[in-house]
Amino acid sequence: MKTAKRLRLGTALLAGSVAATAMAAAATAEDLKIGAITSFSGSGQSLGPVYRTGWQLAVDAINAEGGFVGRNGVLVTGDTASDPTHGVSELRRLIASEKIEAILGSIVSQEVVPMVPLATEANLVQISAAASTSLTPEYGPLHFSTSPTGVDQMKANVDFAVDQLGLQKLALISDNGGMSKAAVAEIEAYMKERGVAPVIVQEFAFKAEDMTPQLFSMRSAGADGVLIINSIGDDARKFLENRLDIDWMVPVLGSMTMSNYAVGNALALGDEAFENVYSSQFVGMTYCPGDPLGESAFAKMREVAIEKVPDLDRMGGAESLVSAYMMAELLAIGINGAGTTDGKAVAKWFEAAGELQTVAGPVEATDSKHFFPNESSVVVITKPYEKREDGLSQRADCS
Repeated sequence: MKTAKRLRLGTALLAGSVAATAMAAAATAEDLKIGAITSFSGSGQSLGPVYRTGWQLAVDAINAEGGFVGRNGVLVTGDTASDPTHGVSELRRLIASEKIEAILGSIVSQEVVPMVPLATEANLVQISAAASTSLTPEYGPLHFSTSPTGVDQMKANVDFAVDQLGLQKLALISDNGGMSKAAVAEIEAYMKERGVAPVIVQEFAFKAEDMTPQLFSMRSAGADGVLIINSIGDDARKFLENRLDIDWMVPVLGSMTMSNYAVGNALALGDEAFENVYSSQFVGMTYCPGDPLGESAFAKMREVAIEKVPDLDRMGGAESLVSAYMMAELLAIGINGAGTTDGKAVAKWFEAAGELQTVAGPVEATDSKHFFPNESSVVVITKPYEKREDGLSQRADCS
């Protein structure tokens, strides 16, 4: 068994003076060009500004700490236009024309999966937020993800629903994205292990305009609680809005998307939309009463974000930036740990490094799993829109 190493970027990464919302100046020959690719147009266009802000927040702070093997990182953005085929073309452009040396993105699995062979062929390490179980080390030897797989996001919710809330008739609903669709079968299997096979399974399309048909179907099936796994904050908001419309306030247990966009969604819908809503979150972003105030890595990052991002609340708060921030943070850790941008070398270093400290808590990749978080990285939170003074969410399982 390899010995775990604890690595963290210096304090300047979290507290240095950064300009998160301004894109970096044109790259010089000495700078490290980092492809930053996600949806800036199309149905998923709301993702683009949030992820670009989180990436830039981290990269500016990394540069202040010494950069990527001594070189300043510069983001070069690519727009997938919410279309996997266009996303591959954009990544090909970034590789061939922009001469990028590493890749951040994309965010949703259906865009990432077809990009991975191109990144592998170019020997570029790629860190995404995709959670499709098809993203194995065999398929993507240079691909890593900051997202827990869908089932790892939801196991804690299933356990909490059964063990703490006493629910027995759970419905399961997901979007039609690659991550969610791949996770549904695994979530169903885990639910069956816990003796609560779903009474009904429903699906909705990205940016759904109305989810009341699915909600009525789940209510008619006699569900006493709902598990929802989805990828974008707009869909979490629409689900809660339509649930409020039909006044069906059974417990809801959501994936990390529910948590990460709760602040903005509560501003739009009101706190009442979150009645009986629980969701999963990285343990490093949570607290129990009595835990020290303002000392976590996330709390320190949040202080910088509040100072440097004028429309932070509209984006969903600092937690909405965490996935992007982690991606850039881990890219720097890997490149600096390996001492090179060579994709194969960075991947090999990640697989052997052991536990790594991030803004969201400890994570670890192995040669058999390139998803940095695992089920032990995730806990259930209560009132996801309600934060402590330092931005942390209260764990639902505090004794």
